Amino acid sequence: MYSDEIELPFDSIESAQDFMHVLAETVLDAMKDLNREHQMAVRDGLERRAKAIELAQFKAKMLSCYVHKSRIALNDLRMLRRLILNERLTVEKAMAAGD
Repeated sequence: MYSDEIELPFDSIESAQDFMHVLAETVLDAMKDLNREHQMAVRDGLERRAKAIELAQFKAKMLSCYVHKSRIALNDLRMLRRLILNERLTVEKAMAAGD
């Protein structure tokens, strides 16, 4: 397999945004599951399990925040790319019109 044939998982900002969207949904689903598990552990008097789930909830919330920040950064990069490309196209059109 040639290096040109290898498909990169994030060959564009948009594909990275798609991945982050899926990751955000997955983290949200996991947080819902953890909430249910925590309620059951508390109800059943499983204090140690409840504490472990609380830690997992905290880590999932941290991950959710990181994903959210990453999505914002990717969106900013996409907007900047559009601005840069649009400016470049505008300059090229102006130069072509001046010739």
